[in-house]
Amino acid sequence: MAKRKRKSLGKLKHYKQRSYARRGLLRRRILKWVLGLAILFGVGWLVAGPVVDLGTGLWYSIKNGRQDAGPAASSTSDPAASGSEGASAPESAPPQATPAASTTAIVTGDWSYVALSGLSNEEQAAATAADLAGQGVSYAVITLKDAQGYVYYDSQVELAAPSKAGRLVDAAMAARVFREAGLIPVAGISAFEDPTTPYTDRELAVHYGSQDVIWLNASASAGGVPWLDPTDTAARQYIADLIAEIKGLGFDQFLLSGVQFPSGYSLEGAGYDAGLATEVDKTAQLAGLIDAWQQQADGDGSVLWFEYPADQAALEASDTIGSLAGLGVRNLVLDMDALSPEDDGTQRTAALTAAQNADHLVLHTGVTGSFAR
Repeated sequence: MAKRKRKSLGKLKHYKQRSYARRGLLRRRILKWVLGLAILFGVGWLVAGPVVDLGTGLWYSIKNGRQDAGPAASSTSDPAASGSEGASAPESAPPQATPAASTTAIVTGDWSYVALSGLSNEEQAAATAADLAGQGVSYAVITLKDAQGYVYYDSQVELAAPSKAGRLVDAAMAARVFREAGLIPVAGISAFEDPTTPYTDRELAVHYGSQDVIWLNASASAGGVPWLDPTDTAARQYIADLIAEIKGLGFDQFLLSGVQFPSGYSLEGAGYDAGLATEVDKTAQLAGLIDAWQQQADGDGSVLWFEYPADQAALEASDTIGSLAGLGVRNLVLDMDALSPEDDGTQRTAALTAAQNADHLVLHTGVTGSFAR
């Protein structure tokens, strides 16, 4: 029995030694893994910053249209590839648009009438401006008051408040972005062709004779609309106030349309502050207003353009403007789309002849304009 006991104790001792050996091996393996992970973590900590910087640089380089990988790529480039030892590769910068030298200068160049949908935000406005600049456009016309009387920016002029459109553009942002793209932003304003404001202030409207009834250029059932009275002092001041306000938003050039007497039917029944339609010298009335506005523009560093339908310009005595040649317009835009489709060239020639006294002339067709002189 004693002998068997000694054998059992020997086996137990042998088993314990093997168990201790396995535990020691396991501890050594765990220690190696821990040390390995610690070393890997330390190396990762050291290189993580440069790797992230490099990745960020690559991302913004691609996003901004750059072909290089930024400063990191330049500092690690092979000197032999650059042609001189120790010299870093030159960083290629994206092409920069050349800002317009002066937004009050009149330069030779094409015109484009900009859709307001292309000005919804600054990024979209910049894309629109870049596209126009790429086409060689010099003047970008942005309509801020249209022939329906709607005002498309957040005007603080009291009369404009009820006429604001449902969706407005940031006029100041648009002017700045277009200037940065090398374009001349031009604010488009419809003056007296305005069927909205007469209902805001009836005193500014054309009336039937001397009656307190707003005149319409056709029957109401046929869609007749009112006009602002081009001889009314307050109506004239409304347009002058808009010009001054828009000037403060960064526009130096303005395209004024609708600086005329009404078109339509029953013109002989229209009554103005200056008298009945049959008594008013339309050329003299408009010439005096245009001269006053042009002198004001000279004083505050603005440029005014006036747009007229070519078919009316072709007439020696138009119902809407009298004689174009007598208006004294310096910077003229002719709407060539107004010419009769059957015109054999006679109307066009007459319109161009009437426009010969203008210092500068642009021919407007569709959404573009060509600079004639």
